[in-house]
Amino acid sequence: MTVFKPILTHSKLFSEVESDLYCPILEGCTVQELRTGEVVITPGVINRHIHLVLSGALTIHLGQQESPPVGQVGIGEIVGELSLIGHTVTSAWVVCAADSRLLVIDESRLWRLIDQSPLVARNLLQILTGWILAVDGHVLEQRKQIEMLQSLARIDALTGLFNRRWFDESLARMLALQHVAHPVTLILVDIDHFKKFNDTYGHPGGDQALRFLAKVLKSAVRLHDVAARYGGEEFALILPGTPLTSAVHVAERLRQAAMERPVETDDGQPLGAITISLGVAESIPHMTPEFLTRAADDKLYQAKREGRNRVCY
Repeated sequence: MTVFKPILTHSKLFSEVESDLYCPILEGCTVQELRTGEVVITPGVINRHIHLVLSGALTIHLGQQESPPVGQVGIGEIVGELSLIGHTVTSAWVVCAADSRLLVIDESRLWRLIDQSPLVARNLLQILTGWILAVDGHVLEQRKQIEMLQSLARIDALTGLFNRRWFDESLARMLALQHVAHPVTLILVDIDHFKKFNDTYGHPGGDQALRFLAKVLKSAVRLHDVAARYGGEEFALILPGTPLTSAVHVAERLRQAAMERPVETDDGQPLGAITISLGVAESIPHMTPEFLTRAADDKLYQAKREGRNRVCY
């Protein structure tokens, strides 16, 4: 162990530990020489050793060996301690990131070190804590990414409103929970002559019109309402616990707000104004989402037949 003494002295495991204590115990340990890409530890096996890096570097991978590393182990650091101490199977891949030399410390020697030096026990505890915190941080980051993807999966990218899938799920959920005294009211909204607007101002102008109407809808919704892009230039507003008369007032405010000012470009240049047609329908007990949507859609087409820019219910 004399040749490795400078590395061991600066190792986290033997920090502040007298070399006269650990060198005799480590005599006879195997030194592994591994090439870049060779696997040190595979998941799902019983582990009876820890590996201390004498030269080179290792990477740790969760899930698949080819997955991005969640940690790197450098000279003087160890791997394998978590599964050994916890008497659990290994949970990660440990791979050589460079040609490496590893000191293999078996379980019996590790326990002798711990028995003879409280400092080794303290150092090992600190190492274990560091890895646990690192893994927890990685899991938390993965959870944040999952939540972000879930959020993206329910949001329409162009308008920032909920998408059709979320609308369908929300309407079904709200109808299942509705009380006879608190109906669910649905408003379907369609931009009048949208194709003409799109042809006049191009697709960027049409996109601006859709964003503009989305802002109008957002300004009208309460925290528990759902405003969604239903498809194309058609939008939907679910108002739980709202009777028909109140929903009609909301629809009329939306209609007027859409006419108040023209659609603008991102830099504030005015385009043409739009009008909207709206159909409103109120649920009854045991009504299916399909039936309520069809009822609101019928009223929307009635508004279009009667000249557009109006609310029908």
